Amino acid sequence: MVRPLDCSSACLPRGASPADTDRRLRAGTLARLPYISTSPPLPQEAVPPRARPYSRYVEKFPGPVGQIIGKAETQFECMLREQRAHDIPPWHPFATLEEWELARWVVKNVGQAKADSLLQQPLLNSRLNPSFHNSYSLSKMIDALLTGPSWTCELVNVKGDRIGEDGKPMESNLELWMRDPLECIRELMGNPAFRDVISYAPERVYEDETGTQRLYDEMWTGDWWWNTQLKLPPGAVVAPVILSSDKTSLSQHSGDKEAWPVYLTIGNIAKDVRCKPSSRAMVLIGYLPVSKMEMFTTDTRSAARYRLYHYCMAQLLKTLVRAGSEGVDMTCPDGFVRRIFPILAAYIADYPEQCLIACCRQNTCPICPVEPKKRGEPLHPNFRDPLQTLSDIRAHIRGEDSTRFKAHNLRPIFSPFWHNLPHANIHTCITPDILHQLHKGVFKDHLVKWCTDLIGDDEIDSRFERMTDFPGLRQFASGISTVSQWTGTEYQEMERVFIGV
Repeated sequence: MVRPLDCSSACLPRGASPADTDRRLRAGTLARLPYISTSPPLPQEAVPPRARPYSRYVEKFPGPVGQIIGKAETQFECMLREQRAHDIPPWHPFATLEEWELARWVVKNVGQAKADSLLQQPLLNSRLNPSFHNSYSLSKMIDALLTGPSWTCELVNVKGDRIGEDGKPMESNLELWMRDPLECIRELMGNPAFRDVISYAPERVYEDETGTQRLYDEMWTGDWWWNTQLKLPPGAVVAPVILSSDKTSLSQHSGDKEAWPVYLTIGNIAKDVRCKPSSRAMVLIGYLPVSKMEMFTTDTRSAARYRLYHYCMAQLLKTLVRAGSEGVDMTCPDGFVRRIFPILAAYIADYPEQCLIACCRQNTCPICPVEPKKRGEPLHPNFRDPLQTLSDIRAHIRGEDSTRFKAHNLRPIFSPFWHNLPHANIHTCITPDILHQLHKGVFKDHLVKWCTDLIGDDEIDSRFERMTDFPGLRQFASGISTVSQWTGTEYQEMERVFIGV
């Protein structure tokens, strides 16, 4: 096992220019992080190339970053202090620690129907006698726990262009449930659980001493954070905001009801912790309204949906506008107060929603202005410019020349939610859609389809059925042609055995 001993390095002198940085790289003045092995050394030829220890050279940002303003309690420490002041045990409102552990186990491992059966067992009630005896009473106690930022509901009045029976335009009040994203970021930045896995400054990491081979592993090793840091006052801390949303059906038994949740996390937290559901580093900040928009005619219904989405997202993220330009003092996990600038850095969504975010049509690339029919060709177009996108949309709405509007396949969104977010480029924020673009798009819709066209469905199914059992690999006993809908896990299982097939 190979692990780093230290994550610090010598930084460049304050005020060093990019030219100075390049000269220092060529001169080999970057600091090297030492590595040790905790197991007996193996012969070099016996170690797989990707498992061999590699040198890691770190260049720190040439200027003050993460300047300490003061010292204060985190929100979690304040909660604990209040509980102790009123002689309230940490497991309140549960009666005992054992009862708290039981509740946590039930919520994590047992569904609602089975929870009712479990909590009514005589053996459990006679020995532990918990204060909750069904899932409803358990949910009531969970709701009484201390929580983070509170939820609010805003009614969005939507007036359509269809005329109702009363001779007036039809309208509807839709519910927008949301939490303050700034307070959610404050909670994440001050969570003591993230004390050892949080970063406040960008850095450049290299494989070699001369600085010719970059390494990218965490968000703070990328160019975006480094370049954004240059735009902020000395001592500031960038909080890269990562948003994620996906309109989803509630369940198979709820008819056509849908929910549109929006999640938030920050890039300061290490990715292996941030991506782990049990770490609670991804927080829910809102539910966007989902409506059939029947108050609009068929011709204008789609455009109304697009505008409703952008209006609700603007309401949801409005506290980030001022915070991203002026900064906000926040208490970090180490107990020190720093000036935090929350800036939108990434948006995770599927392809239809990517186009909705970028205000372009669904046959278009939301990142660059390449022509729809030339997507996939080895071209090197520039990124879309958000300022130019806004200018083209507003010119079209004013009735001016819309040549660029049509050429870039834009949609007439009056006020995109990202138009006033500071230092944010919505087109570069969009991340690849791994499920639909890689697993489904490149693999299943192209590679699997090509192979199936060559040898036929029956032969493909037969080869999958004849694959030998092996631990960790799935055997498709009935082939793959009869499966109508695949999940991400099933795509990956099919990819692991496809070369053998």
